[in-house]
Amino acid sequence: MGITLPAGEVSPEAIGEALARVLASQEFGTSKRLRRFLTYIVEKTVAAELSIVKEYNIALAVFDREATFDPATDTIVRVEARRLRNQLAAYYRGAGQSDPLVIDIPKGGYVPVFRSHCGKGPDAPPRRPSLFRGRRMWLASSAVALILAALGFILWRAAIVSDYGVPNAWVLDGTTLRVLDAHNRVCWERTFGPLDTGYSILVADKALIADIDGDGRQEVLFNLLPQNAGLTGGSLLCFEQNGTLRWQFHYGAPMTFGARSFDSAYRGRLIRPVKARGKPLLLTVANHYLWYPSQVALIDPRTGRAIEEYWHPGSIYDCVLHDIGGDGEEEAIFAAINNPGEGLGHPAVGVLALPFSRAPQRVVTPGDPFPPPTGGGELEYALLPTPDIDRVTGVLPVPANLKIDRDRITVETPIPEPGGIVYTLDFNLNVLEYRFSDNFAALHRRLAVQHLLDHPLTAEESQCLGKAVRFPAAPDGNSPGLRRFWRF
Repeated sequence: MGITLPAGEVSPEAIGEALARVLASQEFGTSKRLRRFLTYIVEKTVAAELSIVKEYNIALAVFDREATFDPATDTIVRVEARRLRNQLAAYYRGAGQSDPLVIDIPKGGYVPVFRSHCGKGPDAPPRRPSLFRGRRMWLASSAVALILAALGFILWRAAIVSDYGVPNAWVLDGTTLRVLDAHNRVCWERTFGPLDTGYSILVADKALIADIDGDGRQEVLFNLLPQNAGLTGGSLLCFEQNGTLRWQFHYGAPMTFGARSFDSAYRGRLIRPVKARGKPLLLTVANHYLWYPSQVALIDPRTGRAIEEYWHPGSIYDCVLHDIGGDGEEEAIFAAINNPGEGLGHPAVGVLALPFSRAPQRVVTPGDPFPPPTGGGELEYALLPTPDIDRVTGVLPVPANLKIDRDRITVETPIPEPGGIVYTLDFNLNVLEYRFSDNFAALHRRLAVQHLLDHPLTAEESQCLGKAVRFPAAPDGNSPGLRRFWRF
């Protein structure tokens, strides 16, 4: 049984059936664009979201326009609205002559109205303003919920809501982001311009589907890195559940650290939904396109504005969230390379409080041999040794395989061949144990035979490679003073 609204109202069953008839007709069967257009405006009207049925939102949600869409120069919505009105008129002059309900789109807007074909029905959108002026608020809420549920069931039965389902998974097909529901039906899709050549490797989290703001709806995040990212940098796009663009956050900012200034060309790498003091936030990591700074930002998921930022002297490659203090608040544990200036630098592991301002403020004392080049701000920070086999072969000691297992952190320092040194650390970043891959000693011996190394691997060097050095803040990983900690 359906829901019958009071006299003068249009039932959701009638709207769903009318929409199904139109979309199944010959006039609309070959036009996916008009089908999407009509389904979108009917769905929003029944949901009483009339303020959304505007030219700009339609352009983005239905016609895949970018956030820079300008209706003054791009008339796609108006042109297609004329086509839609003409197709509807042709349908109701032909196969739809006997339909009990007519869907019409009055000129001057995009909100459909519904009326009886014989002229006895209402000529207004299916809103229920009288409910909000009438009896009780709970009755209004219940009625709206029932309307939406009934229409959703009817449209699902008619198999016409595949473009507007609940996002569950995503596929990146070339430059087209395709968002799918739980039944692998397309909810919506967006096609972007050419992507950067390093996009597939350098951007780890390309997209994310989650309720990032706790409103009960699934948002879709996409890490955009255009072809000219060296000039413009990358950005994070947030789409509503229906595909409407909510906001765009541009990574990075012009920064000066010490005597060097850096432009704002950053590329996003990681996206992590987090909670800080019970408030939902987004943690993003972006690395400079060419030089060393890395930006970690806490973003308000509702507006896309940065609340706090942390800067690291080298690219951050991975980040894991864990409550290391057992106080119910998560911290961010990251693995990075610390290499400002010239040189390979060192692998690094750091811990950030959420929000970052929870970390104690540490004052750099005059004469400190290892001042933080980007300002510090970590709860804990440690450098790991760079093996001499990496130095002589020019391999960046980029840490890999960061994991948290109960009260332990594991991370690996690579070598020129598959393998490396695996470290197990406690939450204070002290080394609990370490081990070499099976090929480590053989590779070291081979480089010595080739006279690339001037010494064999000794027990003393092996022991030295198991040492992590903790700092109150991230130092310069290429500082000559670090040599005193590792002789090899």
